[in-house]
Amino acid sequence: MGGPGHEGSTSAAPPSVPVLVADRYRPVRFLGRGGMGVVYEAEDTRLDRRVAVKMLTAVDGLTGDSEAWDRFRREARALARIDHPGVVTLYDSGVHDGTPYLVMQVLDGTSLADLVSQWAPLPTPVVCTVAFGIAEALEAAHTAGVLHRDVKPTNVGITRSGRVVLQDFGLARLAGEAAITRTGAIVGTPQFMAPEAMRGALPERAADWYGLGACLYLMVTGDLPFGPTVDYGAIIQRALGDGVPQLSGRRWDCPEDLCQLVDDLCRQDPAQRRQNAETIRETLLPLTYGGTELLADLVQGRVREDAVRAAHVVPRVPHPVSRVEEVPEYLWDEEAALPAQRETPPDPFRPATLSDATRRIVLGSMTPQSALSRQREAVNLVLRGRLQEAAQMLSVVVPVCLSTLGPDHPTTLTSQYWHAVCLARLDARHDALKLFSSVNRRVTRRTDGHDD
Repeated sequence: MGGPGHEGSTSAAPPSVPVLVADRYRPVRFLGRGGMGVVYEAEDTRLDRRVAVKMLTAVDGLTGDSEAWDRFRREARALARIDHPGVVTLYDSGVHDGTPYLVMQVLDGTSLADLVSQWAPLPTPVVCTVAFGIAEALEAAHTAGVLHRDVKPTNVGITRSGRVVLQDFGLARLAGEAAITRTGAIVGTPQFMAPEAMRGALPERAADWYGLGACLYLMVTGDLPFGPTVDYGAIIQRALGDGVPQLSGRRWDCPEDLCQLVDDLCRQDPAQRRQNAETIRETLLPLTYGGTELLADLVQGRVREDAVRAAHVVPRVPHPVSRVEEVPEYLWDEEAALPAQRETPPDPFRPATLSDATRRIVLGSMTPQSALSRQREAVNLVLRGRLQEAAQMLSVVVPVCLSTLGPDHPTTLTSQYWHAVCLARLDARHDALKLFSSVNRRVTRRTDGHDD
């Protein structure tokens, strides 16, 4: 996690991007970084499909005959046993140069963290739909003998259809072993960590339900459970002191049953905490009416805004890069992505879009030939309906073409045209029309041989 004494800190030296993980997975886009490690979108060269590869740098240094490696394999096998639409699918696992990795499905959409940053507090049907999805995922995992141990907004994905998907099951336990050798290290996110875990007890199922309660508190109120502070000591003191503020009896624009559920899930004593999945779902279900449709609308609005923002990035001439394989500056870290962690942030739950430093490195390493290849790949994504991925890819391809080929080159114009198609299909019609018009003017000028 991002903070002093954590391997997730942005001050840590970035590792090298593996050219090919396990002789099979080729990273094509850096997605993000958290306390467990780094995540890439990658190409599975054997099956020709997009996957997410998570390099667990928090537990690197594994050897094939170590106890940690044996347990990592057991954890991976346990994760693979969970067959549920609310749990991200695990495709593969292994160790690459001493660093364990997991290969998972790529989800289109956004995270609960991003959603809250834009819309909090969320409408009650949306709150209960998200919570219901998390509860079902946790029940499926617990039935399979797997604990999550790190339920928080950045680990909750929401697809464009409104499906809730819980990610990173069971990984905090691996990080916990690595943290034993690091004095003062904290494993997990204190704002959403169960009090018993803070005291050093091995988390059980009740800790996962506490994480759901903390997420519910954030969705209902729009505030972090222990206030806008980055001081881990202050957060832990509040968590072990008065605990999460109670919602029952206070004026909130949500049903009393929901407020009581949040209070029950956030109790300090795990023995008193509500942790029966069936009763939790029974409370939530009557309040979810229309929630999936509204949730899908909110997610698509977020995806649309990200695509529009990427389309308006001003291209810069790329600077030379000494090592093409160097990891770009980290796009965001999970702790910094939580609300009120910075002074007047423009967007507390920043989406994982390309930073200026990242864009500079990408531009410096991409040739016109590779840009053309990426353009064709993006077109295929558009035709297959994977608009978010296509828009993100074109947001890099277009500046490359503008800076290396020029604004009137056919490859530049084609890339901009397909970027406009993405915007139009994401309902950003005004921005799409402006881009279409710009492309049309330049095509006309090329054909007629004169300016407008």
